[in-house]
This record gives sequence, structure tokens and C-alpha cells, in this order.
Amino acid sequence: MRHSRGRQSGGFTLLEVVFVLGMLAILVTWLTLTISTVETEQRLREASGEIESLARRARNIAVRQQRAYQLTISDGSISIGPQFMLADVEQDDALGFDDDEAPREDFEDITASEATDSEVTYEIRRWRSDVWELIEGEKRVVVTLDPIGLVEPIAIRCSVGKSWLIQGLHPLTASVRNEEMSIEDE
Repeated sequence: MRHSRGRQSGGFTLLEVVFVLGMLAILVTWLTLTISTVETEQRLREASGEIESLARRARNIAVRQQRAYQLTISDGSISIGPQFMLADVEQDDALGFDDDEAPREDFEDITASEATDSEVTYEIRRWRSDVWELIEGEKRVVVTLDPIGLVEPIAIRCSVGKSWLIQGLHPLTASVRNEEMSIEDE
């Protein structure tokens, strides 16, 4: 006697469909978090990179022109420019130098400014301090880059949400000498 079995359709069972949809949901969630993490890291690196780039540029100009330059970090912008000191003029007058006799080279004032990312929070920790200065509103931080090539060793913390990147600037080169980073899922 022959037993005939019913035909099975080529479809999927409900359990198989639920399993595949669950796996797809996990994959999409993982990809979304990964892309978000990469974007946050990129945003933090760009923000701190702008500061490092302008600091190195100002340092090089200060050394070449043998006059102090300033790096100014404020809410909304980062800029460099020469430091004008009235004390130098008063000192020259006290020493008996006239403007015509004083051996001065005239250099072009080199300035540059970059807009900052409005979603990034900037904080500065000065040398020998444990206090982070939040740059917001009218607050600004000015770092002097001496013509002898020295830069005040500072640390810069750029934050987006719970994620942050800290970079310490080297006092001789104004480039990054150490870095710490923490990227948190938002």
C-alpha cells in the first residue's frame, strides 16, 4: 500500500520568518551604532585637528618673524594673529630708541580664522592645572606662541554628548604629543 503524503509548499514557516527578521533588526541596529560612532569620532578629530593646525601655523610664523603670535579659541571660532604689545614701544622709548633708529623688520600680519563645529564643546586645561575651562558665550582662551618657539603646554578636550577627545599640545612643536579618546553610544 502506498501512502501519499501531502505536498509541502516551498514557503517559510512563521518561526523562520521571525528569526530572519530578528537577525536583520540586530544587523541594522549594529550598523547604525557603528556609523554613529564613526561620525562622532570624525567630528571630534576634525575639531581638535583645526586647533592643532592653527597652533602649529602660528608657532611657525612666530619663529620665522621673531614676534609673538596668539591662538584664540572662543565659542564659534579659532583664530591666530600677531600679539601687539605696547610694552615693547614703552621699553624702546625708555632705552632711547627712536622709531627711525630702532632696527625693526616689518612683517605682514598673518591672520587666520576657522569656524568651529557648533555641536562640539571645547574645554582647555592649562599647564600645571587640573581645571578644565569651558569655552562658551563670551569666554575665550588666548595662548601665546613665543618667537623662541615655546608654546604653553595645554590640553584640549573636544566633546560631543558623552564622547570626548583630549589632545595635549607639545610645548616645542605645538603638535599633539598625547591623546585620549572615549566614544560612547548615544
